[in-house]
Amino acid sequence: MKRLRVGVAALLFCTCACSSATIYRRDAPDLEATLVGGNTKYLYVETEDGRVVQIERSKITDIDHPGNVAAVVGGILTAEGGALVALDWYGAERPTGVLTFVGALFAVPGLIVLAHGLIEWSRSTGAENERTLQLPVRRPDGTAILGTLSVPMAAGATLLQAQ
Repeated sequence: MKRLRVGVAALLFCTCACSSATIYRRDAPDLEATLVGGNTKYLYVETEDGRVVQIERSKITDIDHPGNVAAVVGGILTAEGGALVALDWYGAERPTGVLTFVGALFAVPGLIVLAHGLIEWSRSTGAENERTLQLPVRRPDGTAILGTLSVPMAAGATLLQAQ
């Protein structure tokens, strides 16, 4: 029962975790932001207050993308659930179904967390490698994000003031 509680707590933690990347820079403090695009010289990020900021790639030492921890935890839960199902079906003379049920209790949430983590991670790494800048599209009063608009950026182009 304790394992089940730990699994549920991990599921809630991983699905509620933030989707911003941590950007480690040489000459400035670490920055928590969402990656929205880039070119060969700059990486463009959207900060928590909605501003799009450009960071020189040469000043970035590392990027911790969101989703990697969720993917690992989801993978472990899925593997543990799958092992319990396999133990029930192939390890016992007569499968009772109890281990299959418990395995499903681990595997199903594990698959959800795994998928969530992989999607977040691929979005972040994809935005880092893209050669387009995805600017948020907002209502005229600036209250709601309606979607994203991809704007091709030339190599070496700079971003002027983004609101």
